[in-house]
Amino acid sequence: MHRLFAALALELAPAAPDELLRWDAPAACPSREALERAVAADLGRPLTPVDAAAVTARATARRRPDRRWELGLILVPRDAPPVARTVVAERCELLVDAAALMIAVVIDPELLAGPPLTAAPATRELGDIPLAVPVGRDLSPPAAPAPLPAAPATAPAPTHEPAPASPLRPASPPPLRASLGVATGLDVGALPRPAPGFMVRLGLLARRVRAEVGAVHWLEQSVRVPGTGSGGDLRLTAAQLAACPRLALRRVEFPVCAGLEVGAMHGRGVGVTTPTADRVVWLAALADARVQWVPVPRLALGLQLGLAAPLLAARFRLRGQDDDLHRAAPVAFRGAFAIELRFP
Repeated sequence: MHRLFAALALELAPAAPDELLRWDAPAACPSREALERAVAADLGRPLTPVDAAAVTARATARRRPDRRWELGLILVPRDAPPVARTVVAERCELLVDAAALMIAVVIDPELLAGPPLTAAPATRELGDIPLAVPVGRDLSPPAAPAPLPAAPATAPAPTHEPAPASPLRPASPPPLRASLGVATGLDVGALPRPAPGFMVRLGLLARRVRAEVGAVHWLEQSVRVPGTGSGGDLRLTAAQLAACPRLALRRVEFPVCAGLEVGAMHGRGVGVTTPTADRVVWLAALADARVQWVPVPRLALGLQLGLAAPLLAARFRLRGQDDDLHRAAPVAFRGAFAIELRFP
């Protein structure tokens, strides 16, 4: 019955002064009133203006890039220096519970105080308040721990020194991940005409950098000698190796990549007396900039703009001709749309 009366008292109590609780969080988190009710529930009574004179609490919640929630809490007690705490949790509701308990302990340190030592009683300082404690929500008074045994009569009275607050475990860095991506795009400059193509990539993703290896194929394009029906059909297939710094802003990443492309440009004669097929080595330097949207941790959608600069001459001639049938441009421009799966 006493819990029912306590709950009714908390619901009917006036709101806490703004000076006591300042709560800045997205709409997905509980409201400031929910944080106020949680603090009052830990205290077992409504908040009062006297509490605002004892401590000021400023709490901020935000969503991290790894989809977890982070709490930044600054407690300013009346007679002690400010204390800053950071808590990381899977849900924002857990941050509210943690913030409420830490605020309640500063308002009333006796919430966690046990019986005094029988050998030498000591006063309790704010620095001795363990702010990193398990979150509980029980209005009944906590059970008193067993008293410590008295010190021997011959031993000197122990001095009490404030114990440092238990540090919270820092958030572990995200693990190394793998990726598999497919893309479709357009090349302008390597072949006689703008050529559609497709790419496959395998990647390794760290926190600030990614490395990838892949393959690209640009579809066959035709070129003809002016005024005749003779010419050739050309296509390009190559392997790619690239490294990319990763810049991120919430769910959007901005990889900037550089690498090499090694493969072969294939040519086949058309409209000539003796059609032949030939190939030349393709070696090019790559550079591109990408924008990737990560709606969920395992999926990324991206756009890519870049260029390929041939390091070796890539050209074809028909037999008996002195002029090049085709010569790759000094710089080929490329664009692509990619879908990427990430593991784990």
